[in-house]
Amino acid sequence: MSVSLMEGAAAAAAPEAVQDKSKPKGVAAAADIASAKVAARLSGRRVEALSERTEAATTWVNKDGSLTTELSAGPVRFQRDGAWVDVDVDLQETADGGVEPVAHPEGLRLAGRTGTPGEVARGGAAVEAGRPGHAGRG
Repeated sequence: MSVSLMEGAAAAAAPEAVQDKSKPKGVAAAADIASAKVAARLSGRRVEALSERTEAATTWVNKDGSLTTELSAGPVRFQRDGAWVDVDVDLQETADGGVEPVAHPEGLRLAGRTGTPGEVARGGAAVEAGRPGHAGRG
């Protein structure tokens, strides 16, 4: 196991240089709990244990070695192409005039200028919500 904290090289070479105090020192995440414990102890701040990450939970190793898990009522991130992506419900317009969130775990899509008012894709199937008296996409 190896943990590297890169903060001192520039400061050691030029002690009179002004350091940026706004950036946190050390690492913010480590692969597993053991690595996060070492990083937290060395950096003096909490470090996320990535092996414990889920859609709705984040586990931190505190600087004293204790663990804190933050749970959310719903997903705060999801996996897309093997990487974790934060849920981002800021709306963006699509090429056909529809509206969809920047990043949504269920593929939410709202109606464009024509068509159904909304759609959620899940597991290869789509669930559509329509207006009474209107038949599907127009």
